Amino acid sequence: MSANTSFSIKSIESVHLAFKNSASYWESYRASEGDRQTERFEFKKGWQTVYARYIETPLVKVTFSDGTVGWGEANTGIGPDVVTLIVNGLMAQMIEGQEYESPAVLWDFLYDAQRGRGYSSGFWLDALAAIDIAVWDAIGKREQSPVAALLDPNPRKQFDVYLSGVRRSTLEERISHVKSWIDTGLRGAKIFLTGDVAAGTAELDGLMAGAPELEQWMVDTLWMCSHESAELGKIEYGKRNVRFFECPLQPEDLMGHQELVKKPGADIALGEHFRSRYQMEQWVQQPRALDVYQPDIGRTGFTDYMVQMGIAAKAGIKTTPHMGSGVSVFQAATLQCAAVAPPDYLQEFQGGLSDRLEKASDTAWQYADGGFVLPDRPGIGVEINETLLEPFIVKH
Repeated sequence: MSANTSFSIKSIESVHLAFKNSASYWESYRASEGDRQTERFEFKKGWQTVYARYIETPLVKVTFSDGTVGWGEANTGIGPDVVTLIVNGLMAQMIEGQEYESPAVLWDFLYDAQRGRGYSSGFWLDALAAIDIAVWDAIGKREQSPVAALLDPNPRKQFDVYLSGVRRSTLEERISHVKSWIDTGLRGAKIFLTGDVAAGTAELDGLMAGAPELEQWMVDTLWMCSHESAELGKIEYGKRNVRFFECPLQPEDLMGHQELVKKPGADIALGEHFRSRYQMEQWVQQPRALDVYQPDIGRTGFTDYMVQMGIAAKAGIKTTPHMGSGVSVFQAATLQCAAVAPPDYLQEFQGGLSDRLEKASDTAWQYADGGFVLPDRPGIGVEINETLLEPFIVKH
């Protein structure tokens, strides 16, 4: 018998969390190269994207009419206070006290509410994703089932991961860091490079020579290649057998990616910047603009992740979830999605971020032997102690 996925929302609320006394997302990586920083933000040399100086995130709590509580988190490292404002000031009024046949009905309702005004991405969809994760978490708890088993009757019980980023100051320290992870059973790692292919191949060669035991390397240039350097990088990284070459060109450059995919070399991976099925569909159709699809659960939620994965599969493209800068709730949601993804790729894992909530978060997801085992705990597998959240909450 299929699980009951209907629900009635009693209340919804969001808080902005900040971890000011902890390391940044970038830790010490390239620390000597002259970052530009403000009170909250930093820009790393060679990349256009702004990052938070310390981890910030929006957490969402949904309470059903029967008292069941679920937790969600968006991948919104920049401007989590905007998501919190949208949830508390706008979406809560729209959905509190309402009954929904399924999370998909709620997702459509909130998407439709603003689509005619052009709010089809960005913070509105981030807030929707966090709510969707929280709703699924509550349904899983009510139905006494991991979310993965609600999404797919036969989820993977175990899967291996790759480390997202090797964020140390020097090449020697980065090699040592990789080796320490290899000792735990890790099979793969992704490195962040700029559009300078010569510097990138030198870094990759150094890491591969220093840690030859690692089975798989992935390269992410964070959208910083020109068309010419992307073609060269595709060839050079392909020669080195990288598993995929991620985010080579600007995220809006559909035609550039379509042309790049046709060139020889490494497979092209992307997808983290898409929020919905409506954004990603043309990228996987012929002529396709990617080889590997990487939706971010903190931006899609569970509901649209499943739709997007289905669209990609129909086009013959495999999905592997992206994992960005969220903490334990977002990471648990991503790992639930990994359990229903195809087994072709290692799952991305942010090894340094899952413990930022410290004692306020009890997660059943425990890294061991290079990967994770799907926990028996219902919902996403995380319990939040609200009394211990207080030190991290930013008051507005």
